[in-house]
Amino acid sequence: MNQKVFSQFQKMIETTMAVGDLLPESIFSAAKAMGSSLLSGGTILTCGDKRGTISAELLTNYLTSGFEIERPGFPSINIGNMTPSDGDINSLSEIVNIHGKSSDILFVVSVGNEAPHLMIAAKKAIEKGMTTILLSPSNDKELASLLGYTSLKIETPDFQGELTTLAQLEIVQCLCSLIDDQIFGGI
Repeated sequence: MNQKVFSQFQKMIETTMAVGDLLPESIFSAAKAMGSSLLSGGTILTCGDKRGTISAELLTNYLTSGFEIERPGFPSINIGNMTPSDGDINSLSEIVNIHGKSSDILFVVSVGNEAPHLMIAAKKAIEKGMTTILLSPSNDKELASLLGYTSLKIETPDFQGELTTLAQLEIVQCLCSLIDDQIFGGI
């Protein structure tokens, strides 16, 4: 039993190290874009699929409630929480169409399954001139191919199941720390 616990934590540490080694530039670029959007009056719209909804919700929570420092909330909406439960694949796109403006960012968290509702939402954001930031494993090729010139991708290695979620949660925390530094000093 102790070996199982040790092995689990070892995998988590290896995942954290891989994220730190492979992704600092893309994380920094995304944080810079998000901070700039917030400073210019934009809103960060978030959405995800499957386990990616956890990271999208956490990002919105940290932006609106604060992360490491006490501060006023930043405008962020988890549009995944605004969709009807009937599973309409156009619902996220409709919300982006209603609420999104060109100064906003659509932050999409995917677990790598080419989710049609995320692809449709990303297309709509690009049509509206919004920056799209995609946080996904490298096997989300079709979704990544939709990204426009102003879009960014934080591409994690293809971690196994729960390790993808761990990597995404750590990336969200890093983004929020960098955004706070950018807006309140430090970068």
